[in-house]
Amino acid sequence: MAVKSAVVERWSNVIGGYLSWVMDAYDLGAVLITAPILGSLFFPRSGGLLLLLYSSLPIAFTVVFRPLGGLIFGYIGDRFGRRTSLLITVLGYSLSIGLTGFLPTYAQVGVLATIALIILRSLQGIFIGGDISGGFTISMESIYRLRGFFSGVFQSGVLLGFVIVDLLSTYLALTLGKAYLSFGWRIIYWVGMVPAILAAFIRLSMAEPIAWVKRQRLSPFKALYPLPQVFMVMLGMWVMVYASSTFMPIFLAAVLKLPPSLYAPLLVVFNAVGIPAMIIAGYASDKLGRKYAGIISAIIAAASAAWFYMTVNAQNLTMELLLFGFLLNLPSGIVPAYLAERFKTHGRATGVGTGYNGPFIIAGWTSTIIAMLSRIINPYGSAMTMFLIGALISIVGLVIGPETRHTDLSTWG
Repeated sequence: MAVKSAVVERWSNVIGGYLSWVMDAYDLGAVLITAPILGSLFFPRSGGLLLLLYSSLPIAFTVVFRPLGGLIFGYIGDRFGRRTSLLITVLGYSLSIGLTGFLPTYAQVGVLATIALIILRSLQGIFIGGDISGGFTISMESIYRLRGFFSGVFQSGVLLGFVIVDLLSTYLALTLGKAYLSFGWRIIYWVGMVPAILAAFIRLSMAEPIAWVKRQRLSPFKALYPLPQVFMVMLGMWVMVYASSTFMPIFLAAVLKLPPSLYAPLLVVFNAVGIPAMIIAGYASDKLGRKYAGIISAIIAAASAAWFYMTVNAQNLTMELLLFGFLLNLPSGIVPAYLAERFKTHGRATGVGTGYNGPFIIAGWTSTIIAMLSRIINPYGSAMTMFLIGALISIVGLVIGPETRHTDLSTWG
């Protein structure tokens, strides 16, 4: 049995859980970076703002179904074990991401292509949402010390997933040329099955955390009383993310009119620079507390978004993306630790899964709202407005919530 003087209870739990973040981002990154292509291949022919709207729909259907997965598989994780839910979800999302690469286009089968894409993206949202509920929980429950630091490391797995898919997309765009737009994009989805299969093998060696084994045998729903406040914090966080990181491929392609061979390398830099930012913010929360580290980070991120969208230009684009990519990711570093510490053990996976994924019902439409607002004001002002709204919501949520830094996950519920 692990002892509290150790930092980690079981490394396979940590690594297997960490892959939840990587696969979450790889899948989302795949649909983000191919969104303009999916919008043109799986929907009626269009251009301008209508193409921008079509490009955002695969993203929206992926994310709005995540709360359902978080609730279902979070409940399974609380009642039957974190490991059990993770083994189911990894099989589900590996199949759905692979099948996306085999879909016929609108030109081949008409509206059936649109329906098939929406169904697969919706299923992917369910399985990825469920995977997050188990991955977050088993990882955090297996760490005794420096939980904030590890929180930043885990959350940075999201950016690692984005970097992997960005690098692959860049390579394919440069080597395949125009063939990337008609066929090469499919390879991104097929490759996504590889880390999913790796995650399945690692998870076979996982064990249930001591915290879950010793939990109170109560209904998971009795532990969900912090959910409204957590929902508010995460709603703001996700609106910020979807008005920046998620929107950026569409912004570079549809607004700045950059080809994939140019915007894909820029996205690699944009995402990679956020990895140290999350780790720094996570470690800072071990010293300052989750609440104050989150508030300060959100204020800094809001200021950076206002600066970026008001000044961005092609001449200084790389440097602007570097600075914005670093600062906007600071608030996310506290998320895994903060969410795990807000819920008692007997309902932690349900709470984390619902609290993390639930706000996607609203925040998942951010890119679509930006596209619609762009009919009234320009895309720059639309994205900035949504980001600032998200920052304000998150800050208010953190202000009304408690400090959680000293919570002992192994004895709390």
